[in-house]
Amino acid sequence: MLDLNDAVTGTLKMLQRLIGENISVNYSPREGLWPIKADPSQIDQMLANLCVNARDAIDGVGRINIETANISLGSEHHAYFEKIVPGDYVLLTVSDSGCGMNEETLSHLFEPFFTTKRMGRGTGLGLATVYGGVKQEDS
Repeated sequence: MLDLNDAVTGTLKMLQRLIGENISVNYSPREGLWPIKADPSQIDQMLANLCVNARDAIDGVGRINIETANISLGSEHHAYFEKIVPGDYVLLTVSDSGCGMNEETLSHLFEPFFTTKRMGRGTGLGLATVYGGVKQEDS
């Protein structure tokens, strides 16, 4: 079993180096987080991909927020999360002060090789890799 807060804390220095000095990383861990079954290196990879995408969405100076929390999803959440079985989960949220995504981009969110970056600036595998990692950890 893994403490997600410990895993995120262990990655923060690497993330800050990865995204550069103009972007601050703010981490808000929730105390009493439930332990999870996960591969720590997979968590590191997912956070790196999310933070690089966030960095690329920020023009100049900005911030990336990382939060953890316990969450209980009941049947009333099924409309929003139709593939998730009701129950108790640990939530990892990464948000940023970047430009956001339009509807067209959102419709391709997890497609491998889809990118909005110009040629040579990205592979389009970041969010697809995160999605695959979450699906792998879910099984």
